Amino acid sequence: MSQIHVIAHTHWDQEWYFTHQDSTVLAAYNFAEVVATLERDPAYICYHLDGQMAVVDDFLAINPDYTPRLQKLVRDKRLFVGPWYSQTDTYNVHAESMIRNLKYGISAAEALGHAMQVGYLPDTFGHNAQMPALLRGCNIDNIVFWRGVNHDEQAKNSQFLWRAPSGATIIACAMAMGYGAAKNIRAEASCLEEKIYPAVNLLRERAGITDLLLPCGGDQVNIDPTLPHILKLASERSPTHDDYQIDSLEHYVELLRAQSQDFEVWEGELKSPRYTRIHKTIGSVRYDIKKKNYEIEQFILRQLEPTIALARHQGLAVNLALVDSIWKMLLRCHAHDSIGGCNSDATNRDILHRLEQTEQRCHSLWNLVIKALAASCCQENDLLIVNPLGTTTQRIVKTTLYSRSEHIALSHQGKPVAFEVLARETLPGGSVISLTSEGENETDLPPYYRWHIALETPALPPVGYLSVSVEENALPYTLPQAEPGRTIENTAYRLECDAGVLTLVDKCRDRRIAGIFSFEDCADAGDSYDFSPLAGDKPILSSDFTLINCIKNPLLERMYLEVVLHLPPDLSSRGQNSTRPLHIHMECELRKDDPNLYVDISLENNSCDHRLRLLINSDISTQHSVASQPFSVIQRTIGHDANRWQARYRELPVDIETSEGIIGIAEPGKALAINSRGMKEFQILDRQPATIALTLFKSTGVLGRSDLEWRPGRASGINNTVVETPDAQLLKPLHFSFTLALADNAEHSTLRNLENLALGQPFTYQRQTLHSLDNRLERFALDVNARPLPAVFSLLEIPAPLVLSALPHARVLSGTLVRVFNAGTHPVPVPPGLAERAQVNYLEEKVPPVKLIQPCSTCDFLIEA
Repeated sequence: MSQIHVIAHTHWDQEWYFTHQDSTVLAAYNFAEVVATLERDPAYICYHLDGQMAVVDDFLAINPDYTPRLQKLVRDKRLFVGPWYSQTDTYNVHAESMIRNLKYGISAAEALGHAMQVGYLPDTFGHNAQMPALLRGCNIDNIVFWRGVNHDEQAKNSQFLWRAPSGATIIACAMAMGYGAAKNIRAEASCLEEKIYPAVNLLRERAGITDLLLPCGGDQVNIDPTLPHILKLASERSPTHDDYQIDSLEHYVELLRAQSQDFEVWEGELKSPRYTRIHKTIGSVRYDIKKKNYEIEQFILRQLEPTIALARHQGLAVNLALVDSIWKMLLRCHAHDSIGGCNSDATNRDILHRLEQTEQRCHSLWNLVIKALAASCCQENDLLIVNPLGTTTQRIVKTTLYSRSEHIALSHQGKPVAFEVLARETLPGGSVISLTSEGENETDLPPYYRWHIALETPALPPVGYLSVSVEENALPYTLPQAEPGRTIENTAYRLECDAGVLTLVDKCRDRRIAGIFSFEDCADAGDSYDFSPLAGDKPILSSDFTLINCIKNPLLERMYLEVVLHLPPDLSSRGQNSTRPLHIHMECELRKDDPNLYVDISLENNSCDHRLRLLINSDISTQHSVASQPFSVIQRTIGHDANRWQARYRELPVDIETSEGIIGIAEPGKALAINSRGMKEFQILDRQPATIALTLFKSTGVLGRSDLEWRPGRASGINNTVVETPDAQLLKPLHFSFTLALADNAEHSTLRNLENLALGQPFTYQRQTLHSLDNRLERFALDVNARPLPAVFSLLEIPAPLVLSALPHARVLSGTLVRVFNAGTHPVPVPPGLAERAQVNYLEEKVPPVKLIQPCSTCDFLIEA
């Protein structure tokens, strides 16, 4: 006899093959029926609105009169909402996005009366290894999930203890038959005997305990008012005398806590397609959406929030409600389907538009804050340079300046600052209209100049700024003479192009990798969920680079290249002679004293149903890859088990993996590291030396396709229904960027240091009145309430191997939060500059202070305003 805890719920995708607007209309009816049913029938003790608040916010925006009724049900724990703001993807978004998702979701739920204390992710396509740490940071000690576990190789039972690399441990409960195990349950004997009782027997076999979780709900389903009566009959007729009762996830987790001392411990990610599809190749679907999301995340974390922190801690006012609105707009794009891109074209257009709106709001707010900061600490024409990193840095920075004079010089504290002009343009000055007694009078203004330069910054203070003087009417500036050639180099590397082959030479370590880059294109017979090879298709390869130009200057050197692939226009043309050229343009850049090679790729896709990958050769022999996950790295074995996989897996367990951004391979004494800058998917080809296959993008024209080579059976998405998605072919210009570095090792601290150098670029703002088009809000007359501030400022310093993760504003307390994590292999003392600060969790609740920060662990401090 078992106790069957029936979880009444609806799984509410805010968008999918339908749009957000469709979802909002449907929810207006369905959620109202939930409220009415709970109010009418006390036997219906509780119901779950999918563990996310975005859909509840939408419902209340349409039906504000329901707010007090919802509040009462939530307070009484009859209606469960939260803790997430949206049902997050855990691989294709940044760690900080997942933390903010929980933080905003819990806050919104508590405003209604209670946030469900269950880390409920019923449909997410796999779970990164640090999820226990992220949940623990928000006081949640458990997760209830469906996809990703493999009981043959991981925990043996559905209930287990899941430990993160940081050591944080939570109770995990895998829903053995998913969130729809008892969907549409009926009292008829056929339903109970053929569906429900066999399902419960499977749950019993997997669980190893007598308290069994039986989810009763499904996608966009409405509440069934007859459920209490059905469960009464199910109990009476149960052949094993099981007792079926409506229950809450919170209560079920309480029961698991009481038994957790007997649970097995598992450590690692949960991303196996053993029992259900995991869509391992969804990381390259709708690259345009993933790239835009990446750019916004990086702008918020590395530019907007540091600027706000610097301004606020010098007394400048910032509208923090705008920051909250930015995060909520972004989080609405982070649901597993949304950011996955496995949606209808109409839905993906909504997502892309929402991302563009978020980006505009980000940039406009930054413009206001940096303008106020520059007006307070800079002279007219000065260039303000901000360092977002927690360490002092001196870098080569590319920026844009404006001047009235055709000659400029740069200086800091009376000393010249080295720079070189990349380009200079003459711009018309426009005219001024004045009103006279005779009407309007138009006066032409003199032209001015736009300079694109690279400069070598002075030593920049950690999480701080300084300004560089831009002097006009200086002595004539002589443009450095470009030295054309077939190589570029700096102190670290030399990149050579000889007979179409690119060779990278590590000048410090005496390493040489010939043919380091090549391109591979193949057919994609899959859909918006999964790549699938086409039978008989042979990949089209090219490593023949045409050197367009090679420019050598003291501060940076650039090589411009082109590759032409002749691709079939669509699937039906594969294997035939019909092709069209795809022109791929590549720009490689080496900067003075920088350990990264910067690579930009641009193309205009003109073919359908294909996957394009960049192959990165190495001089490393290995059987493992390294990739970043939240505040940690994960090592994975190269290759996959293809032996009779159809009998054991729901899709091929291919070793195409996802990264938060860092991709590495290593052997003793040497490593190669990539920072992919928006590309999420990679594979280490099983050859020696190893080759990294970095997926640029895949294009496909359908949402859902049956019987794929790597995914047999029904179409994913809408069962056995194909939705045409021509926009997902990505027939448009696309841009890709990444950095490559050679190192002695692929330890976590080494990889994070290279990541910070690549992504934590100092950013600039020139205080000037000549040009008002680069930032839209420059066109408006604004009173920024300038006040005298120091010309040089540093907020704090973070010593290695600690890494600054984020500087969010405090929403509950007053001030700025400083989140750091330990990228080292040993515990690290709290640095002196933070030791006296209050320590808090992700929800800004003060916690007992720690003296040592453990590896892969975060620690949050409050700098009071």
